[in-house]
Amino acid sequence: MKIRYIFLSLAASAMAVSSCSDALDISPDGKLDESEIWLDNAKVGAYVNTCYESVTIKGPAGWFFQTNLPIAMADDAWDCDAEVETTLSAAKAYNGEGSSSSHPLAKQADGSAQVSWGGLWQGIYRCNNFLMNIDDATVKRETDRARWTAEVHALRAYYYSELFRYWGAQIPLITMPQSYTSDFSVLKRASNREIVDFILADCDSALMCPNLPVRVNGSEASRMTKAIVWAIQSRYSLYAASPLFATGQRDAMTWEEAYQINKKALDSLRANDFELYAECKNPATFDVYTASGQIASREGALGAATYQEYACTDADYGSNPRDKETIWEARGAGGAQPWVVMGVGFQNGYRCGLVPTQELVDEYENIEVVDGQIVASYPLLDLAKPYLDEQHLQPNYNPENRIYDPQNPFVNKDPRFYATVVYNECKRTCYWANVETDGRSGMTYGPGVRTKTIWTNKEDNYTGIHANARQQTRTGYYSNKYLEPTAGQGGSGGAFAKQKFFRFGEVVLNTAEAAINADRVDEGIGLVNEIRMRVGMPAWPLGLSKEDALLRCKHERRIEFALEDTRYDDIRRWQKPTGNLADHSKWLTALEISWKGVDMQGEDIYTYTRRTIRPSARGCWENKWLLLPVPLSEQRKLETHTGETWQNPGW
Repeated sequence: MKIRYIFLSLAASAMAVSSCSDALDISPDGKLDESEIWLDNAKVGAYVNTCYESVTIKGPAGWFFQTNLPIAMADDAWDCDAEVETTLSAAKAYNGEGSSSSHPLAKQADGSAQVSWGGLWQGIYRCNNFLMNIDDATVKRETDRARWTAEVHALRAYYYSELFRYWGAQIPLITMPQSYTSDFSVLKRASNREIVDFILADCDSALMCPNLPVRVNGSEASRMTKAIVWAIQSRYSLYAASPLFATGQRDAMTWEEAYQINKKALDSLRANDFELYAECKNPATFDVYTASGQIASREGALGAATYQEYACTDADYGSNPRDKETIWEARGAGGAQPWVVMGVGFQNGYRCGLVPTQELVDEYENIEVVDGQIVASYPLLDLAKPYLDEQHLQPNYNPENRIYDPQNPFVNKDPRFYATVVYNECKRTCYWANVETDGRSGMTYGPGVRTKTIWTNKEDNYTGIHANARQQTRTGYYSNKYLEPTAGQGGSGGAFAKQKFFRFGEVVLNTAEAAINADRVDEGIGLVNEIRMRVGMPAWPLGLSKEDALLRCKHERRIEFALEDTRYDDIRRWQKPTGNLADHSKWLTALEISWKGVDMQGEDIYTYTRRTIRPSARGCWENKWLLLPVPLSEQRKLETHTGETWQNPGW
């Protein structure tokens, strides 16, 4: 196993969050004897920084080709590169090419894996090593010793939570640093409950420290805080009580236990001034919706602007932050400009990356607007059974929804739809780098700033749906969530905002789900309504059945966390261990639009046809894809040393 390190190499001494980058002086042979570290205050502090190095860059800031897999493997989006390069991870996942020696989500040739077994164990080793030595180490200030210890407990909880998240109980609990002479025969596979209890215990240890802050300033960005610890407790107690991790387990966490942990975490965050990002701070940039007629009410426009601004903005570390929702943001930057790698591909002529599926678009409710206000809303499909067929070509429409017009499908939607999805006839004002001859007007446009209508009908050569062009959509939609309205060459939005690992909105919905499952249905719905009201959506009524309330809570998670890796966790953890992802990941659909000219009033006429994105099913839906395989080389070592079988089902 990759958890045995005796020396720190030059590469491992790079600082993750601190400015003391030369604190670990390296001897001529490139190695530093470990005993020297604990005799020097600066080196001890620098070692804490190395404990952070296994925290990977995730989300939009790191998305390029490989690191978008948790989104691409769920049902929110399709990776348009899958039809272009079969060696890329999305293509391998969609083709079902995964094994214990090479899994698309966890093993990348370029080292950019979203999930690294070896990296997580390296982080755990360093945390264990620090915790073993810190009590006797030379540290000038006891407040530093206490805070560093709390940070490392929190980091170890995070690394184990990532292992649990993807591998479940196929991991040992190791609390001491291992060496080449360690007795690995004593390693035992822990139960799901034992792993989560260990994570929660590390969290409790961190929270006991008065020197661990609730928030940090900009110079300490990405360092562990009490707020992060509460978020870890919230997420992984919820996961532990979910069917994938609780079904058939005698020591399973109950929903009541998960609720109590979540409620305490939520209350602690509220008491420390965390709240939803509920007001657009820069309407001049983000409130473009009312002017372009995409949203019928002013309230809806501001809700969409607020939601998109939050997704496009890095965390604020000021003393009175404008953003009080972000709990932990990914460190560092990465990737390319959003308008280059995940937007309307024609803008730069390169690629469009992840594009929303028809399944995601179907999730957004229709709104009823009276006198400029949203007064009611209706799911488009039956939440319990959204499709009548396996391929999702026969929607099971909600009979209460009389707002939806199949000939005008993109009007009167949840404001978050407009902040997340670029759909047919959207307008975008930015720098367009390519020459275009408009197929409708015959006008030719050169590179420059202009307002362009995004036509996704199949007849359009630039932004229309296409079977394999890298810059064109597979589904009839493009992603808008992380794209500033004017982002482009010479304009705003030059880089992706960093991923929010944890945000207050997630803790709210975690607590809501746990509350509903623990028979506190009205309390759970009240929390769901907090999320809805942030964007101007009407509240769900109280007095719902537990089953109906849970469906609405899951529905809300789908919309709120669209194009975030939360969705991939959700569709897995809601399955029993014997289940699979057939309902979510086997068949995904597109909306093929065909332009038929204009009517007598000069309005465009379209036909709309649902079809599968590919003629064959995706390959990453079977039972074994619920959890990742233990890497083959590590599996063999574990089985050789312990005599036990270490592997998840199907691998």
